[in-house]
Amino acid sequence: MIFQGRWHATSYALSLKDSSLSVAINGDYILVCDLAGRLYSVYQAGRHQRRSLSGQVLQKWTPPVGTTTERQRRWFTQAEVDLLLDEAARHFRQLHAALPTPAWEWVTPPDRASALDELLHVIERAGRFDSGRARADAARFAKVYSPIGILPPDQYLALVLQATTGCSFNTCTFCDLYHQPFRVKTPAEFRRHLHEVREYLGASILLRQRSIFLGAANALAIPLPRLLPLLEIIQEELRPSPQPLSLEGRGTRSGGEVYAFLDAFTGTRKSVENYRALAERGLRRVYIGLESGHDPLLEFVRKPGHARDAIETVQAIKAAGINIGLIVLIGLGGERFAAGHAADTIAVLNQLHLDTGDLLYFSDLVEEPGAPYPVLAAQLGIRALTAPERAAQRNTLRSGLRPSGVKISNYDVREFVY
Repeated sequence: MIFQGRWHATSYALSLKDSSLSVAINGDYILVCDLAGRLYSVYQAGRHQRRSLSGQVLQKWTPPVGTTTERQRRWFTQAEVDLLLDEAARHFRQLHAALPTPAWEWVTPPDRASALDELLHVIERAGRFDSGRARADAARFAKVYSPIGILPPDQYLALVLQATTGCSFNTCTFCDLYHQPFRVKTPAEFRRHLHEVREYLGASILLRQRSIFLGAANALAIPLPRLLPLLEIIQEELRPSPQPLSLEGRGTRSGGEVYAFLDAFTGTRKSVENYRALAERGLRRVYIGLESGHDPLLEFVRKPGHARDAIETVQAIKAAGINIGLIVLIGLGGERFAAGHAADTIAVLNQLHLDTGDLLYFSDLVEEPGAPYPVLAAQLGIRALTAPERAAQRNTLRSGLRPSGVKISNYDVREFVY
């Protein structure tokens, strides 16, 4: 539903969808909240701010032509976050107060009274979501969720359910995302977690209804007898609602479709029949961090397993009718490993028979200061690839792939916000 109106000298364009409300003020200041009133994004003066449920705000912008070719980004300070939220809440309160008054002039009015009531209901919630409410909300999020390290780009709006905490091996020198011991929740713990997630999100669940992402880093490493009951709980608890979803967010329209990470060497421990059993319980795509097809490079970065493990795992998963999301790190190993990284990765990718249902992500290596990789690379005198060299490596990989229909996208981990 799209409405337009004016209040004194201010013009408003309001778009109420089944998962969010967008308000454009004078065309150049755009506020987006979910149906629970939680601020989701703000666009102003060419800069885009995205708020996470954990309370952080990432700002992104493209510099003027001729200054730099790379998009810029930074995390707001807490003071900046508070200011952003208070300003947004003020605008929502002002809009809520203006709508019922004679000073408000509809250009495109709601077509029914119930639509206006629904619109006012969401705006009223958003007006109450100021910095104080947001801080309390972020604290509640931290009680429901362990830190969410990363998701694949096509799953940024998934409903995350954490069957595990930590990473099952946590040895990769380039990763600094998981700081907890690996632990698998019991069925009772997982069901309680699911209930807490649903209660916490309320109507916000409608923004995250596209799919279910089973966390955390390597949830599919769970042995099958322990994994199947967890997927069955998802199907029981999140069975699609036969009725349209209300603003309270009861139910989900995801249809119980599940997505998750898996490492290649652990994936060899499950058979085609095992993966078919997972598919029967909703598993639709498995994301594997191949990183590289060059075994010496995998050994250098302490990534467990070998390239042949990825081939075996992907073949078994696809034989079970499950799609693949594969991640290759661009620039991993710098100039020293560049030739072997490109050649062997192309060779592996061409053995996987990826097709139109699969995804291939090229993700530039981000050298995290807290991870061991930068130190180890410096000790060996490994020079990092420049931006043009990374672009050349991406082009080399693309040009070396046999035609298959697989969708290829870039994956910038610095832009992940949940």
